[in-house]
Amino acid sequence: MTRNYRFLFGIAILTLTPVSAFLATRSLAQEETLVGEGFHSGGYGGPVWKAGLLNGKVGMFSGGRGAWIINRRFAIGGGTYDLITDVESDEASSNGEPLHIDLEYGGLEMEYIHHSEKLLHWTIHTMLGGGTVSLLEHHPSRTVETDNIFVVEPSLNMDINASSWFRIGLGASYPMAMGLDLGGITNSDINGPSGLIILKFGSF
Repeated sequence: MTRNYRFLFGIAILTLTPVSAFLATRSLAQEETLVGEGFHSGGYGGPVWKAGLLNGKVGMFSGGRGAWIINRRFAIGGGTYDLITDVESDEASSNGEPLHIDLEYGGLEMEYIHHSEKLLHWTIHTMLGGGTVSLLEHHPSRTVETDNIFVVEPSLNMDINASSWFRIGLGASYPMAMGLDLGGITNSDINGPSGLIILKFGSF
């Protein structure tokens, strides 16, 4: 009788082992996680140059941008940009000297990347942030007045894959300032089309 029990127990083990393995495999196959095996993480940083209209005159900007890239499709990061050329306003100082516009802004940046693996591919980019607009006097050099602004800047860009770690982006943007109250300078004097170039270094 004991031998029969041992025989039946052995048959049960041989039968249940592959069944248990199958169920475990199926359970693993159905398991879902927040970050799956196909998740890819990258990032980039680099300098940015822009040219845009301020008070009807061309101004040049220099700055930088960095972002975390998620699944080669979405990027989130930040950037900051400063006006590096003299742009005269329509205002004058008490001694008759023209006042110059100074603009600095930056903030959160989000980007959608379409077919990152292609040699040429387009991206849609949006910046949400803030900055300061100042009126400057050059003789003597001093800040006459400053105001804070909120800025939204959408852009459409074309990226070129120069190498696996380096990309060149060309684009057009339209910065829109809100909340400006600075003498004779209004939001419309800051708002306007811009062209940009960005050099991206990183892991894509």
